Amino acid sequence: MIAIFLYNILLIVLYSIPMALALSYYIKDKNKLYLMLAGYLAFFILDNTIIYMTEFIATFAHRYNEVFMTVPIAKTIIFLANGYFMLWLATRLADKKMTKLHYGFLIGLAIWLSSVPILPNSAMKVWLYYLPNQLLLFYVGLYLFRQPKSEELTPVTNKYIRDVRWLAVISAIAILIEDSFVIFNVDEYSSLAIKIFNRNVCEDLFSIIICLIILRYFLRDRQQLATLVSETRAEKTASCLADFCRQYQFTQRETKIFALLLEHKQNQEIADSLFLSIGTVKTHVHNIFIKLEIKKRNQIAPIYEDFQESYLAEAGKMT
Repeated sequence: MIAIFLYNILLIVLYSIPMALALSYYIKDKNKLYLMLAGYLAFFILDNTIIYMTEFIATFAHRYNEVFMTVPIAKTIIFLANGYFMLWLATRLADKKMTKLHYGFLIGLAIWLSSVPILPNSAMKVWLYYLPNQLLLFYVGLYLFRQPKSEELTPVTNKYIRDVRWLAVISAIAILIEDSFVIFNVDEYSSLAIKIFNRNVCEDLFSIIICLIILRYFLRDRQQLATLVSETRAEKTASCLADFCRQYQFTQRETKIFALLLEHKQNQEIADSLFLSIGTVKTHVHNIFIKLEIKKRNQIAPIYEDFQESYLAEAGKMT
């Protein structure tokens, strides 16, 4: 019992450290990725806490297992939350967004988890309840396998995609095998006694490895990835600006002035930056207005933003 107690404490500590790092970096950088990671880990803690209580408090275990067989609200919420976080993080890792299909999976999962408890109590009922969660994890792995190694993604990101996809596929299969064995050979679901072994060792191993991957990211790769992403964005921005200026046949001087206009610089500031006279700057700005067919400075940004949106969308199709 002492070993199980220490094991649970170590698990909660392991989950808490990367969660705290994720929250602290979210507060610092306002990056939604970090908030989602923290939420994902928070449900690891919640799930393990409930399992821990079923292992050490007999009355809680008895009541929890009875409720689980009729209205498993807590487990359903945990599964749905984990499913959402997994899909969101997997699509973000692949530099994509969740689609209607992904939301459809979550809706289907919610309907399934709400419908299965209606069935008569049996091992098959419990197995069917757990099944879609492992299938969803398996799908996450397959989804990442379908993402080709892209030059648009950093080497660090491609490495994480490789690691997570193998982890998801292997873990889904291992968890399903363990669930099947325990549910049909160890647990009891008779009307006289309901005894459920709530912990899945393979699931614990999955969560432990996920935490180690997240720790590796925050302690070693985060800064490197942030630098690479920043450089990639700068390259795309420079390329987009160059294409825009070529399309409107700006001269080299007009291109430099246009870049400063996008930064909302005034004529005097532009003149000081490029060591030009104010009259020369006004002439170039006038020529830029003519080529863009505009009359006011506040019309520059919308034109360029529309071009930039189309440019990035086209670049995404090419990759």
